[in-house]
Amino acid sequence: MRGSKLAFFRYKLIDRMIRDKQKPYPTKDELLEACEHEFGVKSISTIEKDLQSMRLEFDAPIAYHKKMKGYYYEDSSFQFGGVNLNEDHLMALEFVESILNEFKSFPFINEFSDAIEKVLDGVTISRNFAADGSNATKKIMTEKSAYVKPNKWLNILTKGITSKKVFSIGYQKFGASDSSVYTLHPFMIREYKDRWYVVGYISEKDDVRIFGIDRITDCQEVETDFSYAQESKFDPIEFFKYTYGITALSEEPKDVVLSFTPYSGNFVKSAPIHSSQETILDDDNETRIKLKVVVNYELKNWIMGFGSSVKVLEPITLKEEIKEEIEKMLRNYSSN
Repeated sequence: MRGSKLAFFRYKLIDRMIRDKQKPYPTKDELLEACEHEFGVKSISTIEKDLQSMRLEFDAPIAYHKKMKGYYYEDSSFQFGGVNLNEDHLMALEFVESILNEFKSFPFINEFSDAIEKVLDGVTISRNFAADGSNATKKIMTEKSAYVKPNKWLNILTKGITSKKVFSIGYQKFGASDSSVYTLHPFMIREYKDRWYVVGYISEKDDVRIFGIDRITDCQEVETDFSYAQESKFDPIEFFKYTYGITALSEEPKDVVLSFTPYSGNFVKSAPIHSSQETILDDDNETRIKLKVVVNYELKNWIMGFGSSVKVLEPITLKEEIKEEIEKMLRNYSSN
């Protein structure tokens, strides 16, 4: 048995003896006797080192009671090997819990929420970190999204990813009258704009594709070997490297240059949409940014959302696409 592991077991024994209400205040000799019986410890110096290590490594509030001539915990609520969190730690956990509550209708997210709840219930300090008894759920408010109906395939696919399962899925694109069938080797789950997507290898296409889980009409496990070779080649960071949003196209990324009014420019600078974003001009007349991204549906929608506050400078193809879309919008309002 490794020394560090053996030492930890001694710490646990010492902890039990210190908190034993039937026989409190164990002496150093009593601790040695117990450790000798359990672990063959012969030296009193080992016990002294253990007591010191418990103080330094685990913040154990071990003190010596002169009158009782034995050891005790100055803080009786201390839990050795437990979760001892200060108020900042607890507030952070409750903040995470408030975010998880947004998705608690999804079974696998609810499992995470239960785990956080167990940690919160097990800490040795009060969950109320404010004098008025309020907690993080009252002090921190996350955006409340419109209710999205939980999808029954989400939990199945999530568990399938960890257990390397293969599925036959029926998938119906928006606007399509029928579903198409694919053999899916799922690699990861991704959330975007309150919708869940599964990314995986499709045998029929010999390619990695993204599917909106809410558009999956059927999902059945099949007896097919999982493609470990394809999974080993899949790098999610690289896959979405030049993507804004969820649509990861195989096209080459382009340098996108946008000119914003100073007011909208402040917003764009404070909330970058992509890691490649850089400000190349910022004065009283405009804020100009540059992105290296694939031009996809989500990017065009984001640009259109700024209305007259933005102008596409590069590439010309994107500029023409946005111009054409604006003309279509104008015709919608010009017609009777």
